[in-house]
Amino acid sequence: MSGVFEVNVKSITTEAVQKLVLDTADAETLKGKRILIVDDVISTGESLEAMEELVNRAGGNIVGKMFILAEGDAAKRKDVTFLAPLPVFNADGSVKA
Repeated sequence: MSGVFEVNVKSITTEAVQKLVLDTADAETLKGKRILIVDDVISTGESLEAMEELVNRAGGNIVGKMFILAEGDAAKRKDVTFLAPLPVFNADGSVKA
C-alpha cells in the first residue's frame, strides 16, 4: 500500500483501537463517486464516522448509510436507514428501557 489514508476508531465490539486504511489507488476509485455505506449493525456510530472520514478524504460523495440493525439509541437517528431495531439487554436478560 502506498499513500495510505488512515483513521483510528474505537468500536464497542473491540477492546483496542482499530485502524481503517485506504491506499491512494483505492481512494482514486472513490473520487467523485456516489458512495453508499453498508454495514451490519450501528450502535454508537464510531465505525460509521471513521468510514465517512475515509470516504470524504478520498473525495467520495456519501449518498446513503444503511444497516441491517440499529442498536439502542442508533434507531433514533434520522441520517441512517436500517431494517430493524436491535434492543439493548440488561445482564439479567431483560430489555433496557
